[in-house]
Amino acid sequence: MKATKDSVIALVYQLRTEPNGPVMDEATAEAPFEFLFGHGNVLDKFENNLEGLITGNQFHFILTPQDGYGEFDPEAIIKMNKSDFQFEGEDASHLIEVGNLIPLQDQFGNPFQGRITAISDSDVTIDLNHPFAGKTLHFSGEVVGVREAHPNELEHGHIHHGGDHSHH
Repeated sequence: MKATKDSVIALVYQLRTEPNGPVMDEATAEAPFEFLFGHGNVLDKFENNLEGLITGNQFHFILTPQDGYGEFDPEAIIKMNKSDFQFEGEDASHLIEVGNLIPLQDQFGNPFQGRITAISDSDVTIDLNHPFAGKTLHFSGEVVGVREAHPNELEHGHIHHGGDHSHH
């Protein structure tokens, strides 16, 4: 079966941000990356490079920042007052550490994350860019499985591991 819309594809891969650089992300044979093809669950160009592949096919492709997570945006670095860090109404500033990902919400209540990059006596600097923003992405790997999606996966728009779909 080929990787096409409404199929579930399983991959092992390595991601580098330089041709022979260190591995920045990977999916292994013990924990392959699986997704429902054609439902917006991955980057469009990532999916385009896998379309039509079958189990056993290897792949190597490069995504530019425009095709990946966009250019690095210096305007997406913000400062927040330490006193704004609260958890259930209690001061949580003691949990602030450089490198930590913190959950945030926009004005509509939509969740997103930021990474703490600096801390001063009163402020916390948070980078809202995706960690791979501005980076060229070098993917290499192998398709380890392609199957038809189950009807409930198609209905929900994502895969269900082991048939579990109790979250709906």
